[in-house]
Amino acid sequence: MKAWWQQLNSREQRLVAAMALVSIVFIFYSAIWQPINNSIAAANSKLTRQQELLTWVQENTALYQQAKRAGGKSNLSGSISSVANRSAKTYKLTITRMQPQGDDLQVWIDSTPFTQLLFWLEHLANNEGLQVMAIDLTHGDKAGEVKVRRLHLAKQ
Repeated sequence: MKAWWQQLNSREQRLVAAMALVSIVFIFYSAIWQPINNSIAAANSKLTRQQELLTWVQENTALYQQAKRAGGKSNLSGSISSVANRSAKTYKLTITRMQPQGDDLQVWIDSTPFTQLLFWLEHLANNEGLQVMAIDLTHGDKAGEVKVRRLHLAKQ
């Protein structure tokens, strides 16, 4: 390498040195500087999105808490078991077993369409003043059906 360098005239040596410098700058830029700048830009973008999300959550949390205080009264008409029975019949669900647990209620349902179960639970929460404390589901007999092993309902 040293012999090759010395056989070059001074103009060629300057050209090779300049090309080496340009190559080193290009490698530094493309391998180090540009990835760091891209990472910083992506981090700033993510930070901006997270700050916007935080602002949205804070605004809507206040609205939620205000609505909860205003509408937090229970709409429960009758006992939990009677409400569950009545509304389950409306949604064509067959309750196989109910077990009161103090003020709460445990419910078991055989194979039923999952969407019907969701509509019923939404009705209980929004219209009847009941809250789902816990639920244990397993696959039903057919596709799209579930069995409710245990559903724990309580007053809101």
